[in-house]
Amino acid sequence: MSDHIHIIITGAKETARNIFLSRKKLKLGLALSVAFLGISAMGAIISTRLLVENSNLNAQVAAMNVRLIETSQERRSYANRIDDLLSANDDLLSVNTNLLTTKTSQTAAFDSEKEALVNQTLAEFNERNQLIENIMKSIGVQVKKRKPTANSGGPYLPPSEAQQEDLLLRTDKNLDLLRRTPLGRPLPGAISSAFGYREDPVNGKTGFHSGVDMVADRGDKIVATADGTVIFADNNGYYGRFVEISHGNGFTTSFSHLLEYKVKKGDKVKRGQLIGLVGSSGRSTGAHLHYELCRNGQPINPATFMQTAEFSKVVATKEVQARAPKKGLAASTSPAKKSLSKKTIAKTSAVAVKIRKTRKKG
Repeated sequence: MSDHIHIIITGAKETARNIFLSRKKLKLGLALSVAFLGISAMGAIISTRLLVENSNLNAQVAAMNVRLIETSQERRSYANRIDDLLSANDDLLSVNTNLLTTKTSQTAAFDSEKEALVNQTLAEFNERNQLIENIMKSIGVQVKKRKPTANSGGPYLPPSEAQQEDLLLRTDKNLDLLRRTPLGRPLPGAISSAFGYREDPVNGKTGFHSGVDMVADRGDKIVATADGTVIFADNNGYYGRFVEISHGNGFTTSFSHLLEYKVKKGDKVKRGQLIGLVGSSGRSTGAHLHYELCRNGQPINPATFMQTAEFSKVVATKEVQARAPKKGLAASTSPAKKSLSKKTIAKTSAVAVKIRKTRKKG
């Protein structure tokens, strides 16, 4: 078998060309062609893969650029927020400073106002105490001064604080004494039969009248003239329906000839409280009230005690007129404010308690 291949190529002009190729060269050429085609194909595949990867990388780079832009915007946003927070913090510090200044100013003003109130109230207490003591003196009730005892002690207070505390204790004592001292009238009617010797209205003989008879209509209201405890509320022979009150300081008051009583034994009563109604029970010639006042078991004339309310107004008026008008914290109150009514006493007691609380907080 021949190792050569004879190839005849005929042209358009019927010319022929002879090509002699050996089998080895042909195989080598085919092998080279196949290798070239394979390398070309691999190159195409590699190029395609590189293009895809390059496209992916470009997409990733674009995404990273977008993220970088977003990150930059976020950073700027955070920076702006930090600036805003710092600015707000500065404003808050400014506001806090202003509030602290305002609070300090308000505290100083409050302390000043509190001191003014305490001083004004203490001045009023001092005047009212003097008035109460004058009234007690006028009706023969001795106000005992507080003296230190051998078995005593406690913290030392400067004179100003000690004087305030002493004034408050004095006020408490005087108010308690005032509440338990029978003052004023049990009803508005005039006195029809005075205390002392008189002609008896039933038998016409001279006898001793241990109280006062007061004009009133049947059913009129009768009130207590001081704080105390009811020790008798029942029928009492010639006195008829009878109420007796102990005031715990040596004083007792009694109310006779009642239509009915509105309290019972053991009841605690306050000045001005309803205790009964006017009647004509017992030894009586008609509707009226027999009002009796005793000190340490002995009857005394209640007329002076009944006039004390008017006397307090007179004393207050004289004190105001004798003293030049004061300006400032310890200005004098008007006579109307000095009348020792139930409301005045209650108000004075309430303010005394308030002052103690204020001083404790201060």
